[in-house]
Amino acid sequence: MPEQRKLRNLRRDPRIALSIPSTTRNDWGLLEYLVVYGTARVTEGGAADVLQRLAYTYIGPDVVFPNMPDPPPGFVTRVTPERFGGVGPWNPPRR
Repeated sequence: MPEQRKLRNLRRDPRIALSIPSTTRNDWGLLEYLVVYGTARVTEGGAADVLQRLAYTYIGPDVVFPNMPDPPPGFVTRVTPERFGGVGPWNPPRR
């Protein structure tokens, strides 16, 4: 994978917010979601190994992914969580 703008932006400013939606509704009828605020660290290489581990979990144990003889090293982004937000049991509403 070539260098991308997102990678340059994360190296310049590593603050990150990830939003993870849910299909569960709370007592007020709102869809629950989780927001993870933290710091990202981008490292070069290792992406093919991560994709292969995810493929074992989500596609099946006999899958080879990415399906190419010599996949590019890619980039791996690791997030250190600092706080959580959103709507759900992890963030009870203030009354």
